[in-house]
Amino acid sequence: MAAEPKADPIGRLVEALVVRLRRRQIVGSRNVALATAALMQNVVRSMRFNTIEELIDAIRSIGKQLNNANPKEPASGNIVRRIIKLIREEYRAAAAAHLSQSSSMPGTPGPSTPGFATPPSYFNYSPSGGSVPGTPMPRPAPNLSNFVAMRHSRVQFERQGTLLDMSAATSNLFSTPPRVLSSQNHSRQGSICSPTLGEANDMEERERAQFAKQAGKLKPILIQAIDEVIGELETTHEDVARGAKEHIHSGEVILTLGNSRTVEHFLKNAYRERQFSVIVLESAPSFHGQAMAAALASHSIPTLLVPDSSLHAVMPRVTKVIFGAHSVSANGGMFALAGSLACTLAARTHAKPVVVVTGQFKFAPSWNLYHEYDTLDFQGPGPVIGYDHTGGGGGYEGVEVPDPHFDYIRPELVNLYATNDGDHPPSYIYRIIKDVFDDEDLVL
Repeated sequence: MAAEPKADPIGRLVEALVVRLRRRQIVGSRNVALATAALMQNVVRSMRFNTIEELIDAIRSIGKQLNNANPKEPASGNIVRRIIKLIREEYRAAAAAHLSQSSSMPGTPGPSTPGFATPPSYFNYSPSGGSVPGTPMPRPAPNLSNFVAMRHSRVQFERQGTLLDMSAATSNLFSTPPRVLSSQNHSRQGSICSPTLGEANDMEERERAQFAKQAGKLKPILIQAIDEVIGELETTHEDVARGAKEHIHSGEVILTLGNSRTVEHFLKNAYRERQFSVIVLESAPSFHGQAMAAALASHSIPTLLVPDSSLHAVMPRVTKVIFGAHSVSANGGMFALAGSLACTLAARTHAKPVVVVTGQFKFAPSWNLYHEYDTLDFQGPGPVIGYDHTGGGGGYEGVEVPDPHFDYIRPELVNLYATNDGDHPPSYIYRIIKDVFDDEDLVL
């Protein structure tokens, strides 16, 4: 019987998070990811399930609700997919340990290999049909006094031995050598004691079925795995900033825009060992760049705040462009704050490298060919044209003024992604996504 994902109190927790996502009350991909991971941990802790498939189906159903609540925020779906993969991995590891422990229990018959339990007499066979002792006969040490005697006795022994060999071969012509008898007896005993291959497979299937019904006992392991995901999300900024000094050198001029916590930690950590200056675009109409400039200046970093219209004027003096990402697609493209597309196009015109700093939890398994049109998130045009109808097109009927939250950046406009799991080119993003998610979970 499948478990009900909306049963109390789980249903109330799910509904509360769905409402918050739908109303955009949770701002930031990292905050959305943390809220989703905490909800999944509560689901695993509170839900009763008999098999691991029941738990996975319930988590997938909840993830679909979260994704539908805010389709423009893929962080919730990414966390759900990753948790499902971790649950499968923990279950497989526990099942493998259980099977190996069952097969190694004393008294469990196992297949035997003929030939390895052969008695020592098997290798001590004489032509006369008997077995000779394993210890070799002592021989006198050769010296000059008995050399001639040994030569004559050897010739006589060889003549007598030839006749003995012929008689022994004739008498034992139709008898079975001991080594053949030993091998036959051993094979007959092994076939009686060892189970057949079909019986072994049936035993393994029964053990798997019995272990599958006890999946509820794995709750502590699954909760610990989700704890690791939450810990990784909480330290994303510090993990990304750890490699900042490898990307920024002394004397450089860095251009950034918006107010990204990841970029802020990245620049502050690099300034501990490097001396550089930062140019911040104000990012109108939200003016998030002002908050970024204030945060960097408070850390004694030389910072210059410029309007967006000065982008091409300051670009020749810039040595590197660094900004954050809202989400990263499997093809290497990304969504970033509005104005990022103009910044990357200007950087490409002036041959400036573009480095995107982001957490790996923002990698989404999407290959939509129409990112530039149907995945953009638009907001009200009030900050652009105002509501007083005094200018900017607001006083005319039939004028449409789109105001997107994000820009889509094509993969060829990005040189490198600096993440909490290392640095990757845009062409390698699809491989990371394939390692992090299972193929059957790409569509929730």
